[in-house]
Order: sequence, then structure tokens, then C-alpha cells
Amino acid sequence: MTELSASAALALATEAAREAGALLLDLRSSPATGIRSKSSATDLVSEADDRAERAIVTMIQKRRPHDAIIAEEGSSARGSSGVSWFVDPLDGTINYLYGIPHWSVSICCADTNGALAGVVFDPLREELWSAERGGGAHLGDRRLASSDKRDLASALLATGFGYVAAQRATQGRIIAKVLGEVRDVRRFGSAALDLSWVAGARVDGYFESVEKPWDWMAGALLVREAGGRVTELAPADPAFPRIIASGSGIHDDLVTLLARATRGL
Repeated sequence: MTELSASAALALATEAAREAGALLLDLRSSPATGIRSKSSATDLVSEADDRAERAIVTMIQKRRPHDAIIAEEGSSARGSSGVSWFVDPLDGTINYLYGIPHWSVSICCADTNGALAGVVFDPLREELWSAERGGGAHLGDRRLASSDKRDLASALLATGFGYVAAQRATQGRIIAKVLGEVRDVRRFGSAALDLSWVAGARVDGYFESVEKPWDWMAGALLVREAGGRVTELAPADPAFPRIIASGSGIHDDLVTLLARATRGL
């Protein structure tokens, strides 16, 4: 079993994301347990992350035992089918732990040609953002179109910051150079939802230093299938933007602005 259609991949990703979302909602009713740090003392993971990841991985492996799995909390499988699943079981863990109602489940399925299907599920709003390669992006049943804005000065952007203090200091200097050139900047706390909101034109653009594929792959597919553009960078400084996404009308100007904002830092 090697071939997988985009629609079949999307159906499995949707089912897995919804199951994980229901589990995460249920776990919110009890105090968080099993909290530990990852990249820094402020980068936390909880038992909820682990249990949601196990639920997703178990479902995928039952249906697609020969596929590769790359998941944020360490679940992995090498696979032999040419199909890979990138899983972030809880994007926005800090929001989740603090009771801030903005977090999501993100799953992207890829084949040898790249991202095939992706979902970002927001359980609190009951919003399922989904995309198939060549099939468009949707919020529920509604077809998405990214922002048609062409004036960067009136664009509303989203961003995020790293968990390492030195990186945040650099990112603060970048933001200082961006703020005067755009309408405003928002920092919500879930990269997957930020990208989904670009796809749905809730924000005009997004940039962040996110590196791991489970953070951005599903969202990037959403943006591209909604008619937007995504630039993937590989900067030497981990504090600099790696993913820049926006509607097509401001994309080149946004990339240029960020290049200028990072110059000399």
C-alpha cells in the first residue's frame, strides 16, 4: 500500500485531528500534568501534547502502517511507502496551559511531490481549515481566498517569537523596523492558525522563524491553495524569519521589508 489520493489523505487527517481536538478539550477540564521544558525553560510540553500525539499516530499507523511519521513530541516511523505525516498535536501549548483560547491541531500529509493534504483544527471555535494539493483550501465547506491587499502600509501581519531569550531580543529589533511600515502586527501564539488565518484573509501576512516542518507545512499548503504565496528561507541566524506568507499582492514587498529589517542585526 503506497499510493494515497489527496482526498483520502485529507479524510484521515481530518478524522485524526478531530479525535485529538476532542481529547484536548476534555483534558482542559483538569489541571495540567506532566509539564516539562524543551528548548528552554519557557518552551513547555504537557501530558496533553503527548496523549494527543499518541491518538493521532495510533490512528495513522492503523490505517497506513507503511507511512513515515514525523511528530513534534518524538513519535516517528521511517516508513517505506513514500508517504509522510507531519504532526503537531497541540500548536500553542503555552496558550493551552494558560487557558488562552487560541491553539490548534495541525497535520500535513506529504508524498514525493510535496504536501498532499493538510488540516489545522481549532477545537474551541470548531473551525476546520483544510487543503488538498490542486483542490483549493477551505474553512469547513467554504472556499478560501487569501487577502487581495496590494498596499503593505495598510496590511495587518501576524508573527511569533522564539523561546530562547537572545532570539526574542533580535526578533524585537526586527519588529521595531517593521511596525512603522505596516498597519499593525499581531502575535497570537499558534503558527498553524496564523497561516490558516492568512489563507482565510483574517490577516494579510505572516512571518516567523519557525523551523520544524510540523509547525508550518499544513498552514503553508492552505495559503498556497488559497491563492497566496509562501517563501521558505534558510537564514544563518535562527532568530530571522524562515517562513513568510501572505496574499500575493503584498508578498514581494513583505519579503523585501523583512530583508531590510534583518540587515545589520
